[in-house]
Amino acid sequence: MPFSVSSPESQVYVFDGFTLDVQRRSLSLGASEVALGSRALDLLIALVEQAGEVLSREHLVARVWPRTFVEDSSLRVHVAALRKALEAGAGERRYITNVPGRGYSFVGQVDRRPRPLPVPAVAAERPTGARLTGRESTLATLIAMVERCPIVSIVGPGGIGKTSVAREALARLAAGFTGGTCWVDLSELHPAGALAQVASALGLPGAGLADLAAALRHVERLVVLDSCEQVLEEVASLVETISRQAPGLRLICTSREPLSVAGEHVLRLEPLAVAPAAAGTLADSLQSPAVALFVERARAAADTVVFSDTDVPDLRELCRQLDGIPLALELAARRVPALGLKGLLARPEDWLALLTRGRRGAQPRHQSLRAAIDWSHDLLDATERRVLACLAVFDAPFSLTSAAAVVRTLPGQATTEEVVLRLVDRSLLLPLYARDTDDGTAYRLLRAVRLYALERLADQPDAGAVRARHALEMQRLASRRPSATVDA
Repeated sequence: MPFSVSSPESQVYVFDGFTLDVQRRSLSLGASEVALGSRALDLLIALVEQAGEVLSREHLVARVWPRTFVEDSSLRVHVAALRKALEAGAGERRYITNVPGRGYSFVGQVDRRPRPLPVPAVAAERPTGARLTGRESTLATLIAMVERCPIVSIVGPGGIGKTSVAREALARLAAGFTGGTCWVDLSELHPAGALAQVASALGLPGAGLADLAAALRHVERLVVLDSCEQVLEEVASLVETISRQAPGLRLICTSREPLSVAGEHVLRLEPLAVAPAAAGTLADSLQSPAVALFVERARAAADTVVFSDTDVPDLRELCRQLDGIPLALELAARRVPALGLKGLLARPEDWLALLTRGRRGAQPRHQSLRAAIDWSHDLLDATERRVLACLAVFDAPFSLTSAAAVVRTLPGQATTEEVVLRLVDRSLLLPLYARDTDDGTAYRLLRAVRLYALERLADQPDAGAVRARHALEMQRLASRRPSATVDA
């Protein structure tokens, strides 16, 4: 049977803050239930379903008391009770009028809306697993954004915790949405596409885009679309359409790049902060979210793992080299029982091979550091992959000018500057606004991404030429620095 949004069971009646749900046989004012007897409720349903029309005494009696003889006074008593219940929430306003000699009419402005859609069980559950570390301020910002923005995209590199933050936000916000919440995982996309997957998760299998937008039009609901990056164009079109037509809908999208649609506000997820050099004791360093996460996961990996104040420099350095990326920290922590802190620090060039033991049940892209980067790299075109590989020669922040000098030429009309900015959008390059150079904003690769890109550079036939151009660029920059002066 084709999908329909107009069936009686899919509708509720709304007037001035009241919601009459015929299927549930309930009347509510805001979040509060309005107490009504069964006969009064039947009377209200009859009047509201034909709002604006005058219903005779005979019609109402037959509807409310079928096959039963009742006195005229019974109808008047229930009308009075109904008026009292409604006027308690509407002040002086009267919704039910008596037309002498004809009957009664409901005169309020009634809006027919779809019933709140059922909430899938998975969406109502708070996710299991480790607690979220170091993200309280981020969550506060995200919750404030959801309250005022129709579409919020959580954007950041692989493994930074976009999914975890979105799950926690959904759990905290769920109670505020009368239409419920829904989680849609787009990481393993069904062949039918994103629209079919979203419609199915919302309990509307087979719905087209217009039907989906219509069903959500009057619903206050929170929907999370997780891992949008592999179907970005389709999701962007879907999100923009339903958001425009459903003002009560709020969307959280997780992606490695923004959707770039009307109404979208982007929350860039930053790496976890690392303890400052002044943190001399273990207790001090545990105030750092990155160190706290690493220590917590390492201790969970084996009860033999113990840290002391003497480990603080190594803890701080390892978390710094892992760039405060939660997935990298968790994977490294699992290797502590076998390798120790110093063993991990001694082999950074092997991290892509060593950091592999993800949690059982985690998504494939979260099972290893390499898999997380593969996921992003596979979404790049050939030109973007070429530029990323060339930029791996930089072991320190670099400018757009330096990037162009190293890459030199690209096929077609693309410029290095344009592709670098695309890599920033895709969260594979990080802009360092606080470290602007004479040539403008500085950029850098996360260490794990650089290790990965260096492997790709080794496969390039002109890898030697790229390294030579890098050496020349470093000489150019060195020649621009003012010479040191020595006092006589």
